[in-house]
Amino acid sequence: MAEATEELRPVPRERAILESFFTQLGMFSFDRAKDYVEKEKDGSSKAAGPTWAALLAALAHLAAAEKAYHHMTFLGQKMGSQSFFSRKDSIRTIYASLHNELRKVMTSGRHGQPGSASYLEDLLSHLSEQLCHFAQARTEMADLYEKMHSLAGQKSVNSEELVGTLEAVLHKYSSKFHHPILGRVEEGFQTEVDVVTQLLRCQAQVSEWRFLPALLSLHAATSKLAAWGQLFQRQKETRKHLFGGQSQKAAQPPHLYAWLQRFQAALLAKFSFYFHEALSRQAATAADMRALTARAAPDYHGKICSFIRKHDASNVSLVFDNRGSESFQGHGYHHPHSYREAPKGVEQFPAVVSLPSGERPLTHWPSVIMMMGDRAAELNAPDKVVHFYDDKVLSTYYLTRPEPHFTLVVIFDGRKSEKDAHIAGFLQEISGSLRNSKPFSSLKPGSKG
Repeated sequence: MAEATEELRPVPRERAILESFFTQLGMFSFDRAKDYVEKEKDGSSKAAGPTWAALLAALAHLAAAEKAYHHMTFLGQKMGSQSFFSRKDSIRTIYASLHNELRKVMTSGRHGQPGSASYLEDLLSHLSEQLCHFAQARTEMADLYEKMHSLAGQKSVNSEELVGTLEAVLHKYSSKFHHPILGRVEEGFQTEVDVVTQLLRCQAQVSEWRFLPALLSLHAATSKLAAWGQLFQRQKETRKHLFGGQSQKAAQPPHLYAWLQRFQAALLAKFSFYFHEALSRQAATAADMRALTARAAPDYHGKICSFIRKHDASNVSLVFDNRGSESFQGHGYHHPHSYREAPKGVEQFPAVVSLPSGERPLTHWPSVIMMMGDRAAELNAPDKVVHFYDDKVLSTYYLTRPEPHFTLVVIFDGRKSEKDAHIAGFLQEISGSLRNSKPFSSLKPGSKG
């Protein structure tokens, strides 16, 4: 009710300045927003009061903090690696300093002298209090990105644990900075957390081979990411040329948004591969399906088919170990209340993908399952390729495990060398790309992932 009353109070100039600043901030125009409030601070009259000047100074620092946050420049910083004069403050230090600055504005606004400008003091104090919560929320999200980046080298990641952390952050701060002037800030924060949550949830669901939940999570993330991206399409950057004249081009998204796009693309490619059989039922022809998967980056199906042709492989299969999975029902979508008896024996190890025929090689399957059990310790090691020649069926097997429940198997007729670098390299490339920690390495700007 108090905020509804505030809407009617006559604070046209200051309110217009604040709304313009937060609009620019919400559109990722960090430098423009910073320059804007700094000019306003330099040009504001003393009649506006010290609280107004202090808030403008804090907002300039907020714009700088937001730029560092969205460009992820804080990731991978090592304390003590730089001299005192050139040391970059950590993102936690930047937001902690901003938090203290905003608390001072909040306190001075509350203790302002009654008079004609008291409504402005109240507004500035109220906004500063909510921005204090925003600074804390940013710190917690930055901590999460630091943690995700540190997990890049691991063979598998507990995505559900990360989802739990994100849900706790959203619940904690969802109504903490709700003033209409902060609408763009609140919307951007919720969209970011929602997108990251849905992508990580999708990652966990794909790794459990759960088709419909993974599809819904991926669709939700993709839709929100596309809506968020429209902010860049509306913006134009004007560039002045050295010899006169100027040109305009679409503003470039910050690193965080670009990384979310890459993460989404990686999950889409993995989803298309793990659920290729279910998705191919929706395509009119096999050629149509190939055309669709060819757009994925990487195109796992196309890469494997090319490998089979080039090296004359008998079969390449991705095997799912569903032992202990209560929800397993097989390929594609199943009604949530449908009943299916738990699989037994070799049926506990279905082929998620089996190329080139689409059918798993039944004569080889017992040997594949036996090796998955006997060589489990080796397969669980990062980037390990297991080699085995079976003289009973005169076939060579190569196995690697991209993540806990999935094993990639290549079968050749006849004997193949354990030291064949092309085969081992191919398996390590595919396995490394499928690994659910891989995208986290590219969180840091300039990193490959």
